[in-house]
Amino acid sequence: MATDERLRQRYDELRAAGAPIAASLDELLRQAPLERLRAAIPVDRPARQPPGRFSGHGLRQLAAGIAIGLVAAGAAAWIALSFGLLGDRDDWRSAVVEYTNLYTNETFSPLNPDASLQAIELTALGARVGANLTPETVALPGLRFTVACMLAYEGKPLGVIAYVDPSGAPVLLCIFANHATDAPIRSERRDDLSLAWWSQSGRSHLVIGRIPEERAVALAQTIEKRI
Repeated sequence: MATDERLRQRYDELRAAGAPIAASLDELLRQAPLERLRAAIPVDRPARQPPGRFSGHGLRQLAAGIAIGLVAAGAAAWIALSFGLLGDRDDWRSAVVEYTNLYTNETFSPLNPDASLQAIELTALGARVGANLTPETVALPGLRFTVACMLAYEGKPLGVIAYVDPSGAPVLLCIFANHATDAPIRSERRDDLSLAWWSQSGRSHLVIGRIPEERAVALAQTIEKRI
């Protein structure tokens, strides 16, 4: 605070934000249907009397406390985002996790397109996400290409290339044309799924599957060098 003028200004802005929040809460308290709420309390369970009047100083303190909490939460989120403490675990990866959890070993294993059909699917997908995709550039060791399909997330193209391992277990390569800034490969586990993701050339990429995390990272490194 003493040495960082930008941080001090942001702190002052967050403090100033508390006043309108508290005023809004006061207005909500004034509009609260107190009689209807009191009438809804069962007669055999009398209401506990709060200290002071219900709409008076006690609730004013509560509103102020909530406002302070909201400001503190906003400050914590801003600090975390500013210094990268939250990473970029954004919603598109969570959406991919949700539908990947629905896939089984039987989902993609029956699909086995030849090289010409692979090329057609990859050319169409690459045109949408702005990447040069061929059967050679997306080939991954120990995995068999099954299909390339086009989805969307919040109106932006989301390409999905599905592979299977020898047991039929699916592994996905997702390419999201979201104009992301370049970022190195990072990884994590979500339940039994491993994720490895990075951003390059305005696209976000994700490798996901029920594989060891180090395997996901190795596959991501292979793809990163090619597309």
